[in-house]
Amino acid sequence: MAKGVVIKYECDACNVLHDDEDGARECCMPGVIERFFCPICDESHDEEGDAQKCILSHAEIESSDDEHCPNCLRPADTAQFRIEIAVARHCSTCNPIYSPEQNLQIKYALEPKEL
Repeated sequence: MAKGVVIKYECDACNVLHDDEDGARECCMPGVIERFFCPICDESHDEEGDAQKCILSHAEIESSDDEHCPNCLRPADTAQFRIEIAVARHCSTCNPIYSPEQNLQIKYALEPKEL
């Protein structure tokens, strides 16, 4: 199961977080603030890119600075793609076949760690 950024909406008046934009809009009827959450640590970020970086910071893999898949040149714009590229040197879109070891490493790279 791939983990991606979780988007929540904050009521601009009382700062209560809602799962959908309508709920935040109807809460106190002010404006809505879009927040991006890391699904692993539940930290809030103003920008989606910052939340993607937060997700990657929890992965126990060698850091991959690749901005694109070396095989198909797709942008590595999600944490999942960056981890796939770091582990197997290709993304799941151009080649969805991984060794069993690579599958496990990709799968458990984003699992919450027990303290």
